[in-house]
Amino acid sequence: MPVPDFQSLMLPVLRALANGKATPVRQVRERVAKAEGLKDEDLREMLPSGRQRAFANRVAWALNYLLRAALVERVRRGVYRITDEGKGLLAKPPKRVDIPYLRRFPAFAEGEKKRERQPDDEPSGTPEEALEAADRELNEALEAEVLDRLRKASPSFLERVVVSRPWNNGVAEAPCGGSGYGRSRGLQSRESR
Repeated sequence: MPVPDFQSLMLPVLRALANGKATPVRQVRERVAKAEGLKDEDLREMLPSGRQRAFANRVAWALNYLLRAALVERVRRGVYRITDEGKGLLAKPPKRVDIPYLRRFPAFAEGEKKRERQPDDEPSGTPEEALEAADRELNEALEAEVLDRLRKASPSFLERVVVSRPWNNGVAEAPCGGSGYGRSRGLQSRESR
C-alpha cells in the first residue's frame, strides 16, 4: 500500500491526538501508521530526493496544515496537542479533512490571504515533492536544450566544451592542441602533476 498523500493523513493525524495529551511526533506517526494499516516497507519509502522518508514528511505536512487551522497546537518542538476546535471537529468528523475543508476555519483562511494563494492551486503532494518535481522538470528541459545545441555545434566548439567543462572531476583545464587523432590525450589528471 503506498503512503497516502498528506491531505489524506490530516484526519488520521487529528485522531491520533484525540486524547488531548501533548504527544511527540514519533508517537503520532506510530498511531497513524497503525490506524492506516501501513507496513514497515511502506514506512521506509523515501521521497524522490532520497533525503527523508515519505511517511514522516507527509505526517509533518499534515501537522503543519492542522496547526495553521488552529486544530492542533505546538506544545514545544516536535510535540503537539489537539485544540478545542480540533476536538469539536472530531465530535462530528467529516469523511475527509483537506485544504478546501480547512478553509472553513478563520485561522487558516486568514493565513491563506496573507500568502495570496490562488484558490485552484491545490497541491497533490507535499510542497517538497512539488519542488522536487519542478526541479526534475527543469533539469530535463535544460538537458534536452543543451544536448540539442551540442548536436548542432561544430566539432571545435564541442572540444572546447569538453575540455573546459566545469564538472571535469579532477581533469586539468588545458587545451588539447590541434585537431585530429588523440585530442583528448592532452588532458592530464590533476593528481599526476
